[in-house]
Amino acid sequence: EAEAQAQEVGAEVVSGSLVSDAVQNDQEMIQATYTNLCRELNMDRQTETEGYHMYVSVSKRCTLEGDTRHWLCCALFTACRLSNTPTVIGQNAVVRGNCVSLNNLLRCCQMSIYDFKTKIKQWCDMANLPKEFVNDIETLDRKFSITFTLYKLYRKIFDQIFTCPPNEKKHSKYMSLHSNHSHGKCSYMKLDDMTWRLFLCAKNQKPSTTVDLVTSFNLMICCIDLIYNNVLAEQRADLINLKFKGLPANWTELDYRQHHHCILGHFCDMAAEAKAMKATTFREIIASFFQTSTIYGNKDTLLGLLTVENFERNLKSFNFSYEQYVLSVGELDERILSGYDVGDHSGMNDQALRPPVTPLTRKQDLPAASANSGDRYEPVLNATLNVRQLNGFARLTEPTDFVKQAGEEVVAKVLSIMEEMKQKFLAKYPYAPEAEARFKLAKTLYFYLLDQILRAEIQNKPDIDLKRLLVQKVSLDIFNITLMACCVELVLEAYKTELKFPWVLDCFSISPFEFQKIIEIVVRHGTREGCLNRSLIKHLNSIEETCLERLAWTRDSPVWDMIAHAAQPLPSYSDAEQHRSAGPLQIFLRKVFLLGWLRIQKLCSELGLNEPKRIWQIFEYSITQKTDLMKDRHLDQNIMCAIYIYIKIKRMEEPKFIDIMRMYRNQPQAMNGVYREVLIGYYENGEKKIRDIIHYYNNTYVPEIRQFAINALNVTPDVNGSQATDLLLSPHPKERTALPKKVTQNHSLYVTQMSKNEIQQSPNQMVYRFYNSPAKDLQLMNEKVRGGKRMLSFGEEPGGG
Repeated sequence: EAEAQAQEVGAEVVSGSLVSDAVQNDQEMIQATYTNLCRELNMDRQTETEGYHMYVSVSKRCTLEGDTRHWLCCALFTACRLSNTPTVIGQNAVVRGNCVSLNNLLRCCQMSIYDFKTKIKQWCDMANLPKEFVNDIETLDRKFSITFTLYKLYRKIFDQIFTCPPNEKKHSKYMSLHSNHSHGKCSYMKLDDMTWRLFLCAKNQKPSTTVDLVTSFNLMICCIDLIYNNVLAEQRADLINLKFKGLPANWTELDYRQHHHCILGHFCDMAAEAKAMKATTFREIIASFFQTSTIYGNKDTLLGLLTVENFERNLKSFNFSYEQYVLSVGELDERILSGYDVGDHSGMNDQALRPPVTPLTRKQDLPAASANSGDRYEPVLNATLNVRQLNGFARLTEPTDFVKQAGEEVVAKVLSIMEEMKQKFLAKYPYAPEAEARFKLAKTLYFYLLDQILRAEIQNKPDIDLKRLLVQKVSLDIFNITLMACCVELVLEAYKTELKFPWVLDCFSISPFEFQKIIEIVVRHGTREGCLNRSLIKHLNSIEETCLERLAWTRDSPVWDMIAHAAQPLPSYSDAEQHRSAGPLQIFLRKVFLLGWLRIQKLCSELGLNEPKRIWQIFEYSITQKTDLMKDRHLDQNIMCAIYIYIKIKRMEEPKFIDIMRMYRNQPQAMNGVYREVLIGYYENGEKKIRDIIHYYNNTYVPEIRQFAINALNVTPDVNGSQATDLLLSPHPKERTALPKKVTQNHSLYVTQMSKNEIQQSPNQMVYRFYNSPAKDLQLMNEKVRGGKRMLSFGEEPGGG
């Protein structure tokens, strides 16, 4: 009977990890295709053999849907990327990969960049590639997304300041690289190529300059600015857009050798930062180009780059320099972007950076979206607005007078902590010229938030001595460290750096369990005066979820020591909620329970399951009494398993596990690795054993949860043959009522959610239902808000008499 019950709740095997026999039928044809591909690429034998062995191994275990050449491309790319090639530089010098161009590989396999980026991620999962390789792929993906995002802006800016002569064809794909017209003279298309290649070479010359989106954009504008001045100096009226507002009225009379014309202010919302880069880092990059003969012209005035004698060799030099870089690191050749018209290639447009998702945590408390934000997401503009938002509160260079009431000794300790954290940050931040400024901005934000948090504490506890409370709070090292780390994270996010969370935790040696405590406090107090906008608050909510769902559950987390010393089983949600003097563990569990409930609700709704409370009961049991199921695992893994065991015990035909996984991908936090890579144990050397979620469900989850789930769902007879008693449902978390939302930053107008009873009892009510009510209802409501009657005029108006 036990075996029968186990079989009843067992999961079917899911496609994606399916064993397939179909691939074997045309193995010879596939091998011939692969061999021809390798000959065309002049592939070395070792890489060719390793790539094919990898393909065969994966195809035996998984179903490879779609064009076979695309999967062969993934296998060959992996084999290339995992190899190294010796160089003539020194005995132990190597370059990354085997010098086979990724773009050539994609061309030979007739594979688009979009398809490659999609399938190589699936390939990483199916081939169980090392984490380092997966990280490299993610970095490759993100770098290309950033570059494409910048290219879309580059295209707009270039077309604003330059014009294509009537005798040239604009944006002819790849023609500019091979055209012979106007030999030696700079044409419009070649000018376009030259400018884009200058930027690509500049960012590769100092990769640290592209550590964030804002800095990358500034570098690109500096490149455009330099080329623009060279065009002006050559007096190329045929290339200059005379309608551009940044063109000097007397541009033909100016001496550009003495004074460059600057157009940075026309395109940079933060022109001061861009000008600082132009005067320092950018000049260093151009100077290095002159020193290595990568560029020819006047190294003092930075002019003469486009003269008849210099232009062609400069363009060829940039192409050669960039090709060497791409081959040495195995990245995508970003020159191909200049062959695309971004307005006509929606597939390519998908490669740009996408808007951040909205996490479920505190979703109801998010500030209203900006009225001028529009429907389209502009990553550079969004990053610039975030930075300006923080800079607006960057007035404090030291603790406020209010905080100083804690005493000189306490304040000195705070400043000492700040200095220690600064040194750690400067040592680990990859772009030294910007490190000081980034930390300074974070520090001013810290002083502001510290003041706001402490003032609120005093208001909530008016009977406690002011100085004693200040001393208690300010003297707490972990409070200051986590608050400052949170401010650093906000600055990194505002600039859209590549240093993604949890980099900041590694930088300052903070545990995720400790860090998650500060986030809600920062959100609450950073929202009050509009210090943090909607985008930054969403980011904080998202990283708090990351801590609660997995980072705080790693086996080295302090939470396990707390659990070991806590009463067993752990408190349920209702027990943790009733504790007025709740400790850190209980507060942590409350947050975990709420997050779990929100995700269970959303998944159940999308799956058409109408008993989320039953599933909640199973999930809560796994947290309180089978807590080890969370060690080195993800909250969502146990949520999906709880849903599926409910489905199986209820003897429902649908949904299947694959349906749960499909709907899970719609959740804002979803990642493929959550269901493809689940811990099932450890090897003797401590290394993790990883399998997919089906294996985890069948072999780990079901044995631990099955009996409780059967009893809780009351579907099988007990040992005496009578029905088991219906267990009481455990109370599930409830979302807190939404806080009043400020409609705009310019007016003290707030919107508060009303209960149904309040709406029904409201006299003379006016109701507008989005997507249902006619436009006239909203118009009447607006007139009512404005006062109903037309106000008296205090100035001359047309027709006012």
